[in-house]
Amino acid sequence: MKKRGFTLIELLVVIAIIALLVGILLPALGKARQSARQLKCSTQVRSVVQAMVTWANNNQSRYPLASDVDTANQTVSAQGELKNTTGNFLSLLIFNGHISPEICVSPSETNTGNIQVNTAYQLTNPSGAVQPSNALWDPKFLGAPGTQNAQMHPGAGTTGHNSYAQVPPFYRRKQFWSDTFSSTEAVFGNRGPRFQGTTFPASGRWTLTSDSFGTGSNTLAIHGGRSTWEGNIGYNDGHVSFETKPNPDTVTYSRGSGASAQAVADNLFVDETDENGRDNASVQVGQGTNMVLRVIKSVGGTASASTSAPQLTNLALPDGGSAGSSGGNCWGD
Repeated sequence: MKKRGFTLIELLVVIAIIALLVGILLPALGKARQSARQLKCSTQVRSVVQAMVTWANNNQSRYPLASDVDTANQTVSAQGELKNTTGNFLSLLIFNGHISPEICVSPSETNTGNIQVNTAYQLTNPSGAVQPSNALWDPKFLGAPGTQNAQMHPGAGTTGHNSYAQVPPFYRRKQFWSDTFSSTEAVFGNRGPRFQGTTFPASGRWTLTSDSFGTGSNTLAIHGGRSTWEGNIGYNDGHVSFETKPNPDTVTYSRGSGASAQAVADNLFVDETDENGRDNASVQVGQGTNMVLRVIKSVGGTASASTSAPQLTNLALPDGGSAGSSGGNCWGD
């Protein structure tokens, strides 16, 4: 009996069916991978927040601050609160065994050319410290990429080792840098882009700036879309929420003044200047208490070990752009 093989038409039909199945399955597989990365990123944010709480349990409810532990300036030469950068904060947690360097880079990181896991972290006698044998963290660990301030991060390169942002622990927002158990105080999470304006928009919808830090920001592609931000945010009660917009409904600030003040959704990446009770007349920025997350690359101004607060500049910007005479010190892209 003569064996019958596939005809050309039958073979083409089989190929077409396989191609169709692949076309259906690929998007599903892509979404599955995206969901897995988002979940892993959420776990990493939770790990850092839990590490902060563990630290607070042994330090009078305060989260890690380089200025609290390096009072003799043996790790870095910057004095007082000038040393309180995101890199030094995370490096403190790593040096004390609370987290690993891998935790600080999101599995969804898009700016991989400038942000990479620090594989050369020095747990003993870090060479970048002023006195390596007495160092309390490795100052070569960078919270943001780019050229670093030598007083804050001596001997460091330019590659960043962190994907996340924190609440700036300065002035009135220092109250949030502690274990308050509040479910509405955002303290750590995925960084965000730049938005237009500093007051609550009449439409209720925030618009991205038309530049590389807004519509062209790498932060949009971490978990969001081409023009929308989404991300994992850790709160002071220890929970982590995947927020689908930069102004979550559960986080509000009081807008306006007197009897006309009203609670509106707070954009986590904007230091809103229409907040009730804010000191906008001060030469120092950051006088509000609305929630805001920043990557603190360096702290501008001058301070000594005895001063209660440095003369901070530019904490309102997420990207390191210039808004004052001292230039930028925060980075978010």
